[in-house]
Amino acid sequence: MLRIALLTMIAISLIFSWLIWTNNARFQRDTTDLTAKQTDTTTVQKLSEVYLPTEVVYTDKTGQKQLLSNRKENLVDQLRQVIKTWQFGRLKTAAVTSKNYFTVINQANTVALKYPSTVSAQIFGNAFRQSIKRTDRQKGFNRVLILLDHHQRQTGKVYLLNDKTRKGYRVTVKKRQLTKVLKALNQAPTRLAITEQPLNGEPQVFYQNQVKVTQYSYLINKQNATDLMTTLMKRNSTDVTSKESGHSTIYNDGNYRTLRINHKQGTVNFEDYSQTNTEKRLTPMLTNSFKELSRLGTVPVNMRYFYFSPSNRTVVYRSYVEGYPVFNQTDFGTVEVQLLATGNKLDFSVYNLQVPLPSDQSASTLPSTQTVLTELLNAGYSEKNIKRIQVGYRWQVNQGASSVIDLVPTYYVLMSKKWQSLDQWLAATGVN
Repeated sequence: MLRIALLTMIAISLIFSWLIWTNNARFQRDTTDLTAKQTDTTTVQKLSEVYLPTEVVYTDKTGQKQLLSNRKENLVDQLRQVIKTWQFGRLKTAAVTSKNYFTVINQANTVALKYPSTVSAQIFGNAFRQSIKRTDRQKGFNRVLILLDHHQRQTGKVYLLNDKTRKGYRVTVKKRQLTKVLKALNQAPTRLAITEQPLNGEPQVFYQNQVKVTQYSYLINKQNATDLMTTLMKRNSTDVTSKESGHSTIYNDGNYRTLRINHKQGTVNFEDYSQTNTEKRLTPMLTNSFKELSRLGTVPVNMRYFYFSPSNRTVVYRSYVEGYPVFNQTDFGTVEVQLLATGNKLDFSVYNLQVPLPSDQSASTLPSTQTVLTELLNAGYSEKNIKRIQVGYRWQVNQGASSVIDLVPTYYVLMSKKWQSLDQWLAATGVN
């Protein structure tokens, strides 16, 4: 009976998907010429969507912090539409040090838009339509802290802060409209009590209470191997050789490009040695990695920037659902891009979330962050090795239908440069 109900939901979702696809196709036919003339604008808009903050943290006038979200309307995008109309000035070094950093980020009557990793001022400017001076464009940060005092004034202060270096910049903002910001914050229905405390020197969100997170199921689509070969190899199919090795098919153009598709794991590794990378600046690294991401075709609407390692020249993108990252789809994230001196490497999954399915499942209840940290310490892990603790979704194949993925809420922990679920870390010590 459960299987029949699931298949019925899939059929309904496919009908809706077909209607959406046919309507989109009709719209695209009517706007072909316009799109052709606006290629650059389209690229910027797509990049600006991927490089958006993923968390909104509000600190009220009493100093109490809340993580805000809105399932009906994307809160980050609401705030972005307001901030687009502001006028940012020059970035000036702020009086922020390691000693007073937590005092600054915990000050009352503020809202912070947080990125999971460092972005440049220029990338931020693209997303929020701000003109950034040339000398400021490579300055990096991951937290946009907006002061909400004197909300009637059109001039105010914004801090662009770096949680890793505990330094930042101060910006004078003109034409600001805080009343619209406050309205969006006040209307956010989901408000989770948190604190931000140091974990290995960096701010860590600590949920003060148990967290209820909705479980979702999605239809997935699978990228065709032939399409991938045609898109990535950039050569006539007759010039490309292929061979089978275990569960994998390996394509080679005989010169610079190799494509490996692991059919069992659903992962792809692509290496392109026709390109070399000498650029070390932050903006070009993030922009060029996005160009590599775009080589896969249409960038999924739920794809977000997740991590950047300057030493490894690596950028990771993940799927996000309701503000939480999706894990376990691959070992490396949804997409990992490496821009090496010898060439580019691209690792990704052939599967993408497509259509959410109706669900009557109740929300999962997760423990407080302190409870999770205590469990890890009791299991024998050292706090100095615990880099981050993150609520996320576990990608899990549905038992009733292989074309359906269940997104199961759970805690994920970063240790030894590896993200694993709390249960996986505990099982490794024999606790679970």
